[in-house]
Amino acid sequence: MLLPLLALAALPTPADFLEGSEIGDATQSISLRSKGVYEGASGKTTVTGTWAIKDDALEVKATGCKGPECKALQKDFRAEVEVVAPRAMVLLSTAPAPFLQSGAYYCHYLGCEQRIGVAISSQLPRRVLNAVEDTLIDQNRGRNATVVWVGHRAEKPSDKTRIEVCGRDAARAKKGLELLQDDVKRTLPWIGEPEVVKTPATNCLWDVQLVVSDKVQLPPKKK
Repeated sequence: MLLPLLALAALPTPADFLEGSEIGDATQSISLRSKGVYEGASGKTTVTGTWAIKDDALEVKATGCKGPECKALQKDFRAEVEVVAPRAMVLLSTAPAPFLQSGAYYCHYLGCEQRIGVAISSQLPRRVLNAVEDTLIDQNRGRNATVVWVGHRAEKPSDKTRIEVCGRDAARAKKGLELLQDDVKRTLPWIGEPEVVKTPATNCLWDVQLVVSDKVQLPPKKK
């Protein structure tokens, strides 16, 4: 089950992101075309089939394939979709690698790509977390490596700011930790130096999560 967001907002629906979109990178992609036409391409292999959205989940039926990797890639799959920000979604997917893997995606103009997912959590008021979110998004402009959102409300109070590292994708989480630590040090000194907590969990759909201390206050506005 996907975790609820910290605060509800008027966000796009999964269909808004998925219908007519192309999702992938330079080495592989899937296309969700009109009238339920599906195509997945990786290297010299192309998988064809149908797709549909049911109960906020993408369901793909792979009915045809051409290429050397058909045995591995011609498989039906399902991906639970949660839109977490105006340009971000997270997926819990059973797709065969490298297609549409579980994790965080940045979406814009009928295209999505998987990025390092950075979630922000706390029991602080939303305005404080929005300030953290805006700063981290600004740091990513031009870098285009992360996708940032305010996630679910922390279940327990936190006296110290920390970064949680997901065990789902070690390489992606390692890179996310490096970027987030640097961004916080340079641009968010007012939230405190975060301690790092590695979690063996593999069902987290973010790669790193910044849990902001409940003692943090917004810095005074610059005159």
